[in-house]
Amino acid sequence: MISTPASPAPGPAAPARRRGRPRKADAPALSIEQLLEASAEIFARDGYDGVSLRKLQKELGVSYTFFHHYFASKEALWKAVVDQLAGTTTDKVLTALTRIDESHDEFDALQEAIRIYLKSAIEHPAIQLICLQEAISGGPRLDYIFKCYFEGAWAVIADMVASVERSGRIKPVPIESLFFAVQSTLAPLLQRPFYEKLTGKSVSRAQHPAAQNTEHYIQQSIDLLFHGWCKN
Repeated sequence: MISTPASPAPGPAAPARRRGRPRKADAPALSIEQLLEASAEIFARDGYDGVSLRKLQKELGVSYTFFHHYFASKEALWKAVVDQLAGTTTDKVLTALTRIDESHDEFDALQEAIRIYLKSAIEHPAIQLICLQEAISGGPRLDYIFKCYFEGAWAVIADMVASVERSGRIKPVPIESLFFAVQSTLAPLLQRPFYEKLTGKSVSRAQHPAAQNTEHYIQQSIDLLFHGWCKN
């Protein structure tokens, strides 16, 4: 067991407010949480470089005054999006990793943490696409994501995997292979056009099997990850 878990990554950060309040006429139909969710979809669709505050204001129907009251720049909005979505998931994953008792050991905790991560990814695929974009391109935004939302959890997971491996319950597999194996279970959802080519099925995000029967999809993924493809 690990004796001292890594400190949880910062949770969802409220966007910095400027002095005063937006005029009543400038108030949006969306709440801040809804605004961040909608902005995440646009960042996921168009990429960071393909997004501007003016484009977001027009597409989301938010006034210039309101938008700039909360977000001084596109970078500030992007960080608020990441903090809102990735922060909540990271907190839940870290909580699951540290829940260890006589009836729930490290192996169980790892499975539960992966289950929580996959469920969050299926419910909020936009943040997964944003992280994937930055993972491919690299740079300061990837540094931000990794430092805030992966580094702490990764240290805890590495310790736990090493402990379970020493117990003889799992094969000695590089921990990064485990991470990318978990990520691969999301590929059919995140790479929907390619999924449609492979299966010959045209489906919306809501119609995808992962969204239609989330718990079953996650359990299949957990079984494959932890128990392998062979029947015996």
